[in-house]
Amino acid sequence: MTQSFIIFAIGIVLMALFIWYFGTDSDKSKRNVGSILTLGLVGFCLYAVIPPKEKIHLGMDLSGGVRFTLQFDQGELERELFEEDKDKAVDILRKRLSPDGVLDVQAYREGVDRIVVDIPQGNTDITEQKVAEWETAITRAAQLTFHNAHPDYAQYLGTMDPDEVIVPGGKMLPYRYDEEGNETSDLPASERRYMLVRDLPAIQGDQVKSAYAGNELNKWKILLALKKEGADKFYELSTESNSEKDGRNAIPFAIVLDGEIISAPTFNGPIAGGRAEITGNFKEAEARGLASAMQNPLQAPMKVLFKEFFPPTLAQAAIKQGVRATLIGISLTVLFMMIFYRLAGLIALIGLTVNMILLFGVLAIFGADFTLTGIAGVILTLGMSVDANVLIYERLREERAAGKSLRASITTAYDKAFSAIFDANLTTLITALVLFWVAVGAIKGFAVTLSIGIIVSLFSALLVTRVCFNWGHDAGLIKNLNFMSVLSNRAIDFLGKAKVTRLFSVALIIIALAMISLKGASSLGIDFTGGDQFRFAATETVKKEDIASALDEAGLKGYDIQLLKPLGDDAEYVSVRVGLKEGEAAQGALKSAGIEVGDTSITEISGVVAGEMKDKSILALSLGLLAILIYVTIRFEFSFAIGAIVAVLHDLIIAAGVLILFGKEINLVMVGAFLTIAGYSINDTIVVFDRIRENLRSKRGDIKDVMNLAINTTLSRTVLTSVTTLLTLLALYLAGGPALADFSFAVIIGILIGTYSSIFVASPIVYWWSKMRGTDLRHEVLDADQEKLDKLSGVEST
Repeated sequence: MTQSFIIFAIGIVLMALFIWYFGTDSDKSKRNVGSILTLGLVGFCLYAVIPPKEKIHLGMDLSGGVRFTLQFDQGELERELFEEDKDKAVDILRKRLSPDGVLDVQAYREGVDRIVVDIPQGNTDITEQKVAEWETAITRAAQLTFHNAHPDYAQYLGTMDPDEVIVPGGKMLPYRYDEEGNETSDLPASERRYMLVRDLPAIQGDQVKSAYAGNELNKWKILLALKKEGADKFYELSTESNSEKDGRNAIPFAIVLDGEIISAPTFNGPIAGGRAEITGNFKEAEARGLASAMQNPLQAPMKVLFKEFFPPTLAQAAIKQGVRATLIGISLTVLFMMIFYRLAGLIALIGLTVNMILLFGVLAIFGADFTLTGIAGVILTLGMSVDANVLIYERLREERAAGKSLRASITTAYDKAFSAIFDANLTTLITALVLFWVAVGAIKGFAVTLSIGIIVSLFSALLVTRVCFNWGHDAGLIKNLNFMSVLSNRAIDFLGKAKVTRLFSVALIIIALAMISLKGASSLGIDFTGGDQFRFAATETVKKEDIASALDEAGLKGYDIQLLKPLGDDAEYVSVRVGLKEGEAAQGALKSAGIEVGDTSITEISGVVAGEMKDKSILALSLGLLAILIYVTIRFEFSFAIGAIVAVLHDLIIAAGVLILFGKEINLVMVGAFLTIAGYSINDTIVVFDRIRENLRSKRGDIKDVMNLAINTTLSRTVLTSVTTLLTLLALYLAGGPALADFSFAVIIGILIGTYSSIFVASPIVYWWSKMRGTDLRHEVLDADQEKLDKLSGVEST
């Protein structure tokens, strides 16, 4: 029984339990099935994640390493490259970097004309010097040549030390494959086969017009065509070889790629016209590989479009900063829940613990990379989990205040909170999925972690905590629940303040648009403009002015300098952005000025990739917003959708303006922050809208009063969840290190604005829009409900 089958079987069982849980109406069945399901998932995920050092796969930004994104220079190639040629190029690059197979090189194709090469930190100590050597190795043109064997080659056949063979006009070259077709590049020199060939090539590789594999009578062969000059030389070569036959064996000729013999056929006779067939006992893969090698896909050097280097020391520092920020965030969350919700807070913490186990378990099961931005995803997952618990607990408080029994209050609170929790989490999940689909690089890790986090948060908040409440009640451990009262029983006329808040919002939007217009392209980071950026931990306090002076002295222009000292860290981190290929000069300028630059992380982005990132980011942002708004329009009435649209746009414009005002760069990570802000803003707004609709269905009175009541009722939840999420993000900003500082700062600004807009923008817009259209909002809600009932019952409305 294979491991994959076991995982599949466990998955089927857990899915059956999940369906059973939601399909039963019995509280006792829900309690028992939910307990088995929770324990099963937790046990399975613990098995998958322990020990975490072996099971959790760290991304290079947390483990150290270097990544190159390369592009074929099609403009310098005289022929179109086939898929086999590009696959062969991947193999060639891998062999160049690790000819002995010791270095862990992960090379793979991306898109139509690109190759990504990853060299994670392993047994090799990766330094800037080695990164430069590797870049030189992978960007040089491949050398394909044709050599005739030396007349004395037969004397030196077999395995030997090539350095002992010195023959005038000849040189020893190793075979890439043994007689059975196995790679020998990683074998010791003394165990490889060699051939003595003429030192000067007879034909250069650029004379190859085409080479492809063919099959005739179930035998594979390579069909080779040469250009005019190559064809003439090939005729001379074949004639010479054929005239020097010794018995049955002609002198072979060697096809050499990057100093290794990839094939050594013999001529059956003189070949005119530049067309030849290479036959042998080839397998299909061997024939195609040899043909692709002779096509020489790396005849033109590849271009480096993107380079990213994470020194192991800085990667380790990033892990420490991320762990510190997460622990601070968890501690603040624990403190908050215990102060405000006491015993219920303890149950929420059990749910959070299950949440974290499931999150890392799923990451381990699917082998997903856990990246630096993934830490931000964990922090936001904590916030989403607390948000769901606060929604349930505030409902629980209301039900208890209405005089219901504890059992009835628990059941009703979970049932009533489900809609708001599901809608709020689903809208955030939409943004995460859009990011994963469209975005690239570091933000993908954030999208993966956040997506998993949202799903497991729904499970832990709606199922795990409910099971705990049921067990506690049935065992007599929970007889009453006491909550700290925050902003409850308020009667604030929020809609009556709409004129003042409208003016305030318009003023903020005008200022934000002015900042965006004033800064324009100068506010964009290298993700969208291209260039070099390097980060290092300064060994002593440095001043921004000293760095700027050194760069000015070197004649560098248009640079950007950021300094940050994370909470609890001894080092101060410096980030310097300069133009493309100016990074080395900038580092030299700092060293010359006496500013010590130690281990440095390097990012180099070409204009091509920067333009693509900008386009993809715009697409991601547009699709994310569109998906959210479509969902809200489907789930809510049109007046509510208008309010949500205006609130989200309000939040994003102001957030962008504030970030630019504080000198922050708008880059790929910021796009992730904007979509997070949009999801969180909609999250807040949906909770208020959900309560407004509920009140419109059940309460009489003026629409304005009913809406004010809904806002006041949800005010406690709005403030409490915003405060807890802000606390975790503040921990990330202060202790999470330079890479996460701007992201967390952006989301902090977004949450502050989103909290304001859900109260003072979204709901007033709904009220104003319904009044302007001359519609009764209550009738709009009730009519929508009736229409849904009619569809369910199959009645056609008239």
